[in-house]
Amino acid sequence: MTSSKFEKENMPEPEQTKEIFNRKEEHLKIPIEYDVQHSINYFDDIKLIHHAIPEVDLEEIDLTVNFFNKQISAPICISAITGGHPVSKEINKILAKASEEENIIMSVGSQRIGLEDPTTIDSFKIVREVAPTIPVIGNLGLGQVSSAHFKHEDLNTCIDMVNADVMAIHLNALHELVQYKGNISYRNFRLNFQKIREITKIPLIAKEVGTGINQDLALMLDELGFDGFDVGGTGGTSFAAIESKRNNFDNDKYSRNPADVFREWGIPTPVSIVNVRKASQKLTIATGGLKTGIDIAKSIVLGADIGGFAYKFLKSSWQDRKNDTISNTVREIRTLKNELRSSLWLMNLNNLSELKNKREKCVILGDLYFWLNQK
Repeated sequence: MTSSKFEKENMPEPEQTKEIFNRKEEHLKIPIEYDVQHSINYFDDIKLIHHAIPEVDLEEIDLTVNFFNKQISAPICISAITGGHPVSKEINKILAKASEEENIIMSVGSQRIGLEDPTTIDSFKIVREVAPTIPVIGNLGLGQVSSAHFKHEDLNTCIDMVNADVMAIHLNALHELVQYKGNISYRNFRLNFQKIREITKIPLIAKEVGTGINQDLALMLDELGFDGFDVGGTGGTSFAAIESKRNNFDNDKYSRNPADVFREWGIPTPVSIVNVRKASQKLTIATGGLKTGIDIAKSIVLGADIGGFAYKFLKSSWQDRKNDTISNTVREIRTLKNELRSSLWLMNLNNLSELKNKREKCVILGDLYFWLNQK
């Protein structure tokens, strides 16, 4: 495989390669070992309307949805978790095999390291090797797409790495801000994206990673040519909290660690769903704080199409890795399906289309009400 210009001009020095490698491992271990979740989950402020005499057959409720021309068994996505480390390969293999068995979507973690260090590519390629038919979402960052050296061949390399059906460009400004030597220059993003939009045949989605999307940005991304969104709002894992635990704070320069100060920064996931839906009717994945199938239903009632989960599947795959199995991850997927189907049954709904964007099917309470009604 020949190296791209991006790869040659941005090939990390040995110390930088080691830092990226270690960061990949820490991003897996820290959420397992520490509480790095946001303190407030706004899905608790959504109450679905119960129907006391369901007149539909529970087992006949249809959960299938189309995801960019591929039908999946339920609106469930294993969101981007990892890649680029030997442990990542094991985790991705488990997640991919379980996703294939249950016919749901799987995303991979940032493929930047695959561009910079070809020895890590197997940790991504394993996904398509064990999951030949499901929708797979590739993943590259805002910082890489914004690079003055970025070329469309680099995106194509990422697509080929996992034979991606869809490519996500992840938006992680806060994470980069509080990360050691993070990328905080995005002035070339629009121009570079327009170029890759013209020549990229597969769908491209804009993916936030825990701080949400406002309505103006959603409109700009829609007009720029993105085919969908992953709202990635607050409520789940805080990457600022993860960076705080990584302890890279320069205490000689600042009196407070920005990763601590900005731990709760962002727009809640339910608000981000509404923001996107006001700006665009394109496919929308809800991630950030979803815990159960009920939360998938709550996301759909606000206008989302798919519910995405990362932390939950990191935990299940971590346990599966210890036991050399995929049973915990498969059971979690089936549990989410059962909870979602049960939610529809208790609302007397036959399918997801009867729920989507039907705000009369829910009540909004608490702080979320004020978020959504702020003038």
